[in-house]
Amino acid sequence: MKKNAILIDSSFGIKNNQYANVYVVPMEIIETAKAKTISYLDQVDIFNAQICEKIDSGVDIKTSQPILGSVVEMVEKLTKEYEHIYALTIPSTISGTHNTWKMLENEYKTLKVYDQTMVGRLSEWTIVDLLKAESEGKLDDAFITNYLSNVKDKRAAVLIVPDVSQLKKGGRVSNFKSILIKMFGLKLIITLDKSGLLFRNKASKPDETIKRAQDALADLIPLNHSQINRFIVFTNSHANKKFNIDQYLEILKTFYPNIKIEYAELPSVITAHVGPNFFAFGMDLE
Repeated sequence: MKKNAILIDSSFGIKNNQYANVYVVPMEIIETAKAKTISYLDQVDIFNAQICEKIDSGVDIKTSQPILGSVVEMVEKLTKEYEHIYALTIPSTISGTHNTWKMLENEYKTLKVYDQTMVGRLSEWTIVDLLKAESEGKLDDAFITNYLSNVKDKRAAVLIVPDVSQLKKGGRVSNFKSILIKMFGLKLIITLDKSGLLFRNKASKPDETIKRAQDALADLIPLNHSQINRFIVFTNSHANKKFNIDQYLEILKTFYPNIKIEYAELPSVITAHVGPNFFAFGMDLE
């Protein structure tokens, strides 16, 4: 038998077979239009482009945790091939996936389920680091537990959203706040960290918005440029042309002129909640 498998959901933005011994169970994207409901498997039946198109056309889009039967089927398969299955999920602060998977530990002694605080490329960094530990013969329950505990205080992301209508549909933003943001042309600043999604602040001008986003990150981790290990900007080619992402990117670069920037799409399960229009960035410290 092989020693260790890593099991994740599609909020990590990782495809099946992208990394050896890493397996992905898709979350669900649920479309409701004309009293008809259709369920898609994330990154299998539907992708960011289609989600953005549907939202722009007025279709109601929601997400749901992975189908339990599919999770059980995957765990059954991996149990026959691996000594240990280390499962990491979308943060429990924004989804019930972790609690559902955690219950399976009672049925499968080879399975250990962990909560973590990131999505997309930031959580992919976790997988990369765990695979490095695996290659060095260090990967076990104690290593993962310690790693996830430490990373909470050195990794964070911030999201800038100019159109909160999708957040309003999902019940995450009140109707009153939505009206104010639209009326005054504000951008909502949201952080994702160990506390989950927090609505931090609002701003209007791009430079002011980036500055306040910076301040929001500084509340979470020390913004010492010399300690930045990885820096990510989440892009979306399907954003409304009225929202000038390039303008925000150029302003951000003035804050970090010597930092290498990675670029990636925001996971489609997150786009489904915030809508096509956003600017997001995050970092990981040494």
